Amino acid sequence: MATRRNIMLGTAGHVDHGKTALVKLLTGCNTDTLAEEQRRGLTIELGYAPCRMWDERIVGVVDVPGHADFIRNMVAGAHGIDVVILVVAANDGVMPQTREHLDILTLMGVRHGLVALTKIDLVDEDMRGLAAEDVRRFVIGTFLERADICPISNITGEGFEGFYHALNRAVEACEPRASGGLFRMWVSGAFTARGFGTVITGIPSSGVVRAGDRVLRLPGGEFGRVRRLEVYGEEAAEGRAGECVACNVTDLPPDGVARGDALCGSDSFQPVTMIEAELRLLDHVETPLKDYLEAHLHVGTAEAMARVAVLDDTRLYPGRAHFVQLRLEAALPVAPGDRYVIRTNLFGRLTTIGGGWVLGTSNMRLRRNRPWTLENLAERRDAFDTPERWCALMLKEAGKPLTRAALAKRALMTTEQITALQPQLSAEGIVLETASHEFIHRDVVEGAGRRIVEELEAWYAANPLALGLEEPVLPQRLELPRPAVEIALTRLIERKVLERQGAVLALRGRTVKLSPEEDALRRRLESIYQQAGHCPPDVESVSVMMKLTTARMESLLNLLIDQGTLVRISPELIMHRDAVEGARNTAVKLFAAQRRFTTMEFRDALGVSRKYAVPLLDYFDGQRLTVRSGNVRTPGQAIK
Repeated sequence: MATRRNIMLGTAGHVDHGKTALVKLLTGCNTDTLAEEQRRGLTIELGYAPCRMWDERIVGVVDVPGHADFIRNMVAGAHGIDVVILVVAANDGVMPQTREHLDILTLMGVRHGLVALTKIDLVDEDMRGLAAEDVRRFVIGTFLERADICPISNITGEGFEGFYHALNRAVEACEPRASGGLFRMWVSGAFTARGFGTVITGIPSSGVVRAGDRVLRLPGGEFGRVRRLEVYGEEAAEGRAGECVACNVTDLPPDGVARGDALCGSDSFQPVTMIEAELRLLDHVETPLKDYLEAHLHVGTAEAMARVAVLDDTRLYPGRAHFVQLRLEAALPVAPGDRYVIRTNLFGRLTTIGGGWVLGTSNMRLRRNRPWTLENLAERRDAFDTPERWCALMLKEAGKPLTRAALAKRALMTTEQITALQPQLSAEGIVLETASHEFIHRDVVEGAGRRIVEELEAWYAANPLALGLEEPVLPQRLELPRPAVEIALTRLIERKVLERQGAVLALRGRTVKLSPEEDALRRRLESIYQQAGHCPPDVESVSVMMKLTTARMESLLNLLIDQGTLVRISPELIMHRDAVEGARNTAVKLFAAQRRFTTMEFRDALGVSRKYAVPLLDYFDGQRLTVRSGNVRTPGQAIK
């Protein structure tokens, strides 16, 4: 097969202006294959054909219906067009469907094309000039403003050479469709081929499909496997985004697949009923439209009824872009980045009023004028065209560390794409890697840092004698992922915002000012625990002995624990650090002698009862000094 270029040409224009005849002149193919189309001389369904360019490479052509009754079919074809041939008959000029088709193409994001001024064999030279001038005025302010206008006759072939050269220039100016990302193809049609089974056709929106690939039909959720492929009617090893592909798929019956479904290479895609989007209302809509407007949504080859809930205003205004939520009556396999069109009943007829980008698929109702919602949608809109920005934004929205595979799924990318983007994102400091080799966004870490500082300040306000907080309690208190807290703490210490004081983390320079009376009580409390050694009294007994209230006693105890003078062995048991160090040394000596010991051996070596020996050993287990196996302890990582 000739070399392919994954760019899709498409026709557009009013009914009976010669679109199908022009495609036949260009490709040799009659795309009106239905009996009814041939009988009526009218294109009803989408037609596809391969087109050979002057460099011998093949691109595809999709021929769309021009009649107003089949505009839904036109929109289904428009989603795959990269370069448009806008067809205007010289004897008719610009007509209603010419205008609507150009509106749809603009909303679908088409930016390249030319105008074919057909039927010049039916008019004289003066009429040709007037028709060309009419078209030139019509395209002012559109993406076709500077496009070539090519007079041509589909009957005599006059003007074909000039048209063909202009078409090649338009194709050369258009970048091939990017075929990275996960495979997804909106279904144009499905049928049974004798000896092969189900064949599903369409133009992939993203990715590559190959024979042997497992595919998922949405919204149904059934899996099938691609047995073989054709591209432009010839067998191929792979089908890429922007090409006309036919997939022979096993395990999917043709009567279970319909236009508007999607074939996907990953379960990262899911059908949704709530779509966040940017919606631009066309300039020529004559009046603002009400919130919660009922409309026909066209996306890919699918159509569904939807309500348009305005998120940034109370109405939709002509010529303005709004953030909206489209609430669908039926679930569709839509994804961020999809282009869409909405049509509604205006002036007594169904007409195109606007369209734009799909920004998100939350599946939950969003409320109007929420700053964080609007800010997030603006970030998504601005990130679409830059894969690294999109990847980083998906990581930021996750708000937690993600594995490479989890990030790829969230960003609707392949793991290979994530791997390729990682060096740049890491070099810019946007993406950080955790100790467990997961990825986390810089803003998530910095947000965790701010929360840590705020938590410490609130803790000091409630506990004037506190030095700080123990590091292990912070993730739970803040309800933040532990890796985010760990990286944030490291950065705060490096920036000298925090410091370790004794057993706690404290704001740098934090000191506790005690009155002479409080300082005397602190010293007396320390002395009691130091003299008690491995058999300290319970807190209530010490509180009675020192004639202190429970609250005051806890404040002084927490201060000594924060300073590292006392150690909380268990909720009920507190010891002086000297006693804890002595017990640790005892355990180490026992290991040195026999590499293992029982609870009773430790108890006897320390000279205490089980009341103190067992909590100490449990504490040492937590410190990884010892490892418990039944009633026996072996050395932990801390002393190996």
